Amino acid sequence: MNERILCLDIGDARIGVAVSDPAGIIASPVDVIHRVGWGPDTKKILAYCNQYQTNRIVSGLPLNMDGTEGFQAEKVRAFCAQLEKAGLQVCFQDERLSTVTAEDALIEGGVSRNGRRQVVDKIAASVILQQWLDENGNKYNMEDKTMSDEFNTTPGDNNSEEELNALSEGDLIEMIDDDGETTTFIFVDALEYEEKLYLALADPEEDDAVFFLQVDQDEEGNDVYTAPDEKLEDTLFEVFTQNRNNETDQ
Repeated sequence: MNERILCLDIGDARIGVAVSDPAGIIASPVDVIHRVGWGPDTKKILAYCNQYQTNRIVSGLPLNMDGTEGFQAEKVRAFCAQLEKAGLQVCFQDERLSTVTAEDALIEGGVSRNGRRQVVDKIAASVILQQWLDENGNKYNMEDKTMSDEFNTTPGDNNSEEELNALSEGDLIEMIDDDGETTTFIFVDALEYEEKLYLALADPEEDDAVFFLQVDQDEEGNDVYTAPDEKLEDTLFEVFTQNRNNETDQ
């Protein structure tokens, strides 16, 4: 596969643009389009497609935290329908947390608030595209899909470490406690520390604050999820942050 993929982070005022390398491995930010109207916006996107010799588009889809589509997703789909009429192939990628990830990377890089405002949309587009590339590999089937698979776990479930590590950032996890109460969290990452596996999760109602659960097994081999103490949680957050910094540097 030697064709690049163009990615769009479509907002009401701006469209972030990113592009893959020809091998479909690395996403890079390109530009921010300041929106004028569907016609002019489409022409600018077509110009980028011509520049990078591709007609393939990945568009971020702004889903609600429960995975449903709202008014913003409808507007994105409507605009992408215009792109398809112009001859482009469009597929969709769940963009939850992409802007938060982009902001975090810029803050860690020491970019000022004003500077972040100028570039965050194209950085978010590159985050969305990198997620799509990582999840799809070289399978450029361009079918209409979003990456929002749900992972269900109860205190008695036996979910293998491979299944946990196969989760992607932004996937939803339903945690069911001993009383049968279900709470939905956002999967952020899985990490190992001192030969133990931990899940980094975010609460949709807590402004994306990350917390951790340790994955153990009881005597019968069933998975058990426990919260670490405060000292260990601080250590895990340092490991989590270092892992993110390493990924950003690569």
